[in-house]
Amino acid sequence: MTISPPKITLYDGCTYEQALTIISDRKLRQCEAAPNPVIAICFRNDAAPFAFKIRFYEATVFQDETALVSPAETRAVEAYILENNLEGHITRTDLLAMHFYDTNDEGAFEAEADFCTAIHIVGTDLE
Repeated sequence: MTISPPKITLYDGCTYEQALTIISDRKLRQCEAAPNPVIAICFRNDAAPFAFKIRFYEATVFQDETALVSPAETRAVEAYILENNLEGHITRTDLLAMHFYDTNDEGAFEAEADFCTAIHIVGTDLE
């Protein structure tokens, strides 16, 4: 029997504490919330994502114009943004990362967290 890695889903609008409450209230056992957020950076300048991708290619997943950055790289990313004066050229959002080992728990979580926007990620390591 092979054990597949969990499905990772990112949520905008749900905090770690809210996720723990939902998991507890719904008695979900086949999921876990990551305590550190994944940073989503949306670029408004065409040149900025290219340089950013070169610098953080190992810790970044790109979806369209958005970079999803590992929590382990938070300080480095924040320093890079400041050093390159990118504050006015990006939008930063902290996302909750949930690991689901069962689709039933995922459905139950999303039904309860209907205030969130989900970004489904498969086969990536954002931690």
